[in-house]
Amino acid sequence: MINRAACVGLIWLVGCGGKGTSGSSAYVDGPATDIEDLEGASCTEDTAPEAVTQRVASVSVDGVTRRFRVTIPSVEPGTTMPVILAFHGGGGSGFPFEQQDQFDALGAQEDFIMIYPQGQVFGDNEGEWQLNTGPDSGQDIAFVEAILDGLDERYCIDTSRIYGVGYSLGGMFVYELACHLNTRFAGIVSLAGTMPVSPNTCADDPPVGLLHVHGREDSIIPYASQWDWKAWDEVGMMQDIPSLIEYWSEHYSCEASEVTEPASDLSRTVHSDCDGDVRVEHIRRNDGDHEWPSSIDGVSTPTMFWQFLSQFSRS
Repeated sequence: MINRAACVGLIWLVGCGGKGTSGSSAYVDGPATDIEDLEGASCTEDTAPEAVTQRVASVSVDGVTRRFRVTIPSVEPGTTMPVILAFHGGGGSGFPFEQQDQFDALGAQEDFIMIYPQGQVFGDNEGEWQLNTGPDSGQDIAFVEAILDGLDERYCIDTSRIYGVGYSLGGMFVYELACHLNTRFAGIVSLAGTMPVSPNTCADDPPVGLLHVHGREDSIIPYASQWDWKAWDEVGMMQDIPSLIEYWSEHYSCEASEVTEPASDLSRTVHSDCDGDVRVEHIRRNDGDHEWPSSIDGVSTPTMFWQFLSQFSRS
């Protein structure tokens, strides 16, 4: 029997889910610039921020130095920029994110900032991202807030348009954002992730736009059955994907639903008329496993995710 929790934690190291599709498997970490030294520019300044690609930066969180990579587009002075934070799979810290070059290029085209937080293991947590956030497992939530606070102090950020994208273990962590940082995030996308059956807490207001993409043949995070997060009792049982979608559609009181099959290998479910005018969408890849697809229904995966996320904003 596969220890799915351990496999998710080692996905980049032992190939449980395959390599990313960013075009490189090289380690990309390096010396870090303190977040306070990033050369930003506020909305009122007459100069544009320095454009950077994959710069490694750091921020202190409760006495722990945490690292992230940042790509800032070249924009006109005063341009308000949305932000996407991309959370890697287990074992992926320091490696390229899936299709990161395409994400960066899209950010340059659409004037949004890309942030790639780097995970870190704490205590007995199995995997770099802490799940089922509670009083003793809030380091990663505090890390995300520190990044956002630092960016907001230095750049012309559209704080109503902050988004999260996650793959595998990172696709589980983005649900922590929807539960615990929903006042800051307007939308999330999870690819090949899930969430605990019994979350400690999960705020329902304000709602967050949500897209979940999953392969029906996923051998790591099963589509149709619950599974036990083996080594960390605080997390407990994990949701099957139909139940996950039902959880969020009920959480946001969605009143309408529609199922379509835009392609022979896809099924799309859209729950609409939800609280806060959000939607809960699910794309099932009928023949898909745990890999990150370079495109979905003929559209590049980063573009599809941006098309979904960019529809939502915080009031």
